[in-house]
Amino acid sequence: MSASGQDKVRRGAVCALALAVSLPIALISLSKLAVLCTFVWLLAASPDMRRSVIAKSLGLHRLIYVAMAAFALSALWSSGSGAAIGKSLSQHGNLLILPLVFFLSKTRRDSVLALRVFMVGQMVLLLGTWALYLNLPVPWAQIGQAHDGTQYAVFSTYLDQSIMTAVFGAMVWHLRELIPARIRTASVALASGLAIGAVFGIFIGRTGYVLATALVSLAIYWEMPSRWRLAALLVPLALAGLVSLVAPQAQERALLVKTEVTALMRSARPDAGETSSGIRMNFWKNSLLAIQKQPWIGHGVGSWSSQYDALQPASALPGYVPTAGNPHQEYLLWGVELGLPGLALLLGVFVAVWRLSNSFEQQARRAAQSVLAATMVACLFNCALLDALIGDFLCMSLALVLNFGLHPAALAEKTQTK
Repeated sequence: MSASGQDKVRRGAVCALALAVSLPIALISLSKLAVLCTFVWLLAASPDMRRSVIAKSLGLHRLIYVAMAAFALSALWSSGSGAAIGKSLSQHGNLLILPLVFFLSKTRRDSVLALRVFMVGQMVLLLGTWALYLNLPVPWAQIGQAHDGTQYAVFSTYLDQSIMTAVFGAMVWHLRELIPARIRTASVALASGLAIGAVFGIFIGRTGYVLATALVSLAIYWEMPSRWRLAALLVPLALAGLVSLVAPQAQERALLVKTEVTALMRSARPDAGETSSGIRMNFWKNSLLAIQKQPWIGHGVGSWSSQYDALQPASALPGYVPTAGNPHQEYLLWGVELGLPGLALLLGVFVAVWRLSNSFEQQARRAAQSVLAATMVACLFNCALLDALIGDFLCMSLALVLNFGLHPAALAEKTQTK
């Protein structure tokens, strides 16, 4: 195949995944497979690709390779079942989206095209949510969720889509220069307004509330003159007060955390821990105990469920149902599976993203650091990088904004004039 043909294939694979993160999980999986196959094919067919992988891997990519190798190696001593090990390995592999998209996106044109496709997909998804909320027909919404009055999520759940919507709103704001000038003002106002309205007024995801508050606060902080930035530290409190006035649903959901935690701490009833906050606190407590048992090498990939079950008093009784899932906290998950070195690896990946983005032009830097901040906060309350769909979305969002920053406009113009 000619070089131009190869360019079309790699560009198409990246754009397909950029669009797919706004679609059902089956299409995301197929698009990830297409990206992987395209990369492997180009690696075999193109000497330039092979040289690029060896010479141009960033420090961030090397950290990801080390993390994936550590997870694979830890399968040798994992206490998890074979199925749990395989599933966990494939889910942790979401991070490989970052280097794969990097090597398949060679120019600024590639990165801008993929970002625009991503934004269009997210906008259609957001409009679908508002249509469901207004009781308008959305034929492509998943059966059983389109009529759930507490969700209004088109393809996933309110938890996933509230996080996605908060991140999308921030990306539109910071990357508004990518929108054609003739429709920029109206598009940014519409997308940002609908995103904020959906997070606080439609969805009931508390992680989404925290993310939206943090991302709006960051945006205001960056837009303020430097002499006023100290006052910007009060913005989160002001936003929380404003939300409590105009979105009582968000205030009620936030206060419910205090109620659930208080009930768990004061009550001896066995069902006190069956609330959302109670379940998380039990997961986190037992995850810390598991880390304490094996702090240096962890219990191996896919081991969290088996370690959690081993700490349950009822696990030896007849009828006990084994736990399937994760601790709803990415940092603790890496700690249980890889020990403290695993936690250091995860934090190292985040630090590498931050350091890389510091060299970007302003719009790319702010977009990348907003997505990073959202990812780090989401990981406090969920296994945000591991979970299906939301992990794909966050990794793809990071990949897109990092690639955009790595191909600045000045470099693109210089390349075109040669």
